[in-house]
Amino acid sequence: MRLGFDPILTAPRIVTAESLALATWYDAHPAIRRLWGIRDADTLRVIVSVEPTFDGGDIYPAWIGNSLQWARELCASTGANVRLELIDEPHAQGIEMQQDSIVVADLFWRDSTLILPHTMV
Repeated sequence: MRLGFDPILTAPRIVTAESLALATWYDAHPAIRRLWGIRDADTLRVIVSVEPTFDGGDIYPAWIGNSLQWARELCASTGANVRLELIDEPHAQGIEMQQDSIVVADLFWRDSTLILPHTMV
């Protein structure tokens, strides 16, 4: 099954302790443009897109420099076995997920490419 990038279709309908922990973590990390939390049977997959560098649009310096610390922080804040993944969103076709997986978070307020109908004035 493939999860698309449209938050209107992917936004979770139930707030959980995991989704609140992910929202708090996302809020504290401005290098993260967008975050998805997907609960699999034994793992919380946290998939992030990272703000590119200003001088070349490269997402990898922030990822390489921070991913291990981010994974530790996410494990500590959620109390879950976390698998942190990077997605190069402009080039991706969606996020592969298992049939029984549950989306617990789709956080995107830093992503200026998204304008939702209910946020327009």
